Amino acid sequence: MNRGDEVDEIQLLNRARKGDSQAFGELYEHYAPRVFRFLFAHLDNRLDAEDLLTEVFLRAWRSLPAYQERGLPFAAYLFRIARNLLTDYYRQSVHSRGQVSIEDLSLQDTEMGPGDQTSAGFARSELRQHLAQLREDYRSVLVLRFLGELSPEETAQVMGRSPGAVRVLQHRALSALRSIMEEEAE
Repeated sequence: MNRGDEVDEIQLLNRARKGDSQAFGELYEHYAPRVFRFLFAHLDNRLDAEDLLTEVFLRAWRSLPAYQERGLPFAAYLFRIARNLLTDYYRQSVHSRGQVSIEDLSLQDTEMGPGDQTSAGFARSELRQHLAQLREDYRSVLVLRFLGELSPEETAQVMGRSPGAVRVLQHRALSALRSIMEEEAE
């Protein structure tokens, strides 16, 4: 299932609403990697991200009977649940809010040699440090748009803002990130 398969998504959602766990499993397989990257980029612990991912899909499953398709992909709904869970996590957690971990965000390329894997690890570490210096809303918009692969409209739904506000926020976040990277390069 890809972005163009909205009809398939609607069919899967309708089947899942009727209790078809296989249909929900297909939705999980499609969206879980993106939601995990979003969660992991905000947390300092892979296990916490996995736990929250499980909770996102558990809450989605439980709320499917009440879910109403409003023209946005199911991804926006899942990311809103994930964002709410992160807020709860931070309220209850003793973890530092300034830490951002994006280690292992993508699957390892099995054809990469040890040198390439080491370089990729350094790049992720550097990106993590740069993102940690951004304001929370800047970090969120970049993670949703680029790691979560959401459109501006989907990101707006998750963040509770207008698509125009998301575009402006994204532009400002990219400018801030660019400034941080240029300062470090000097």
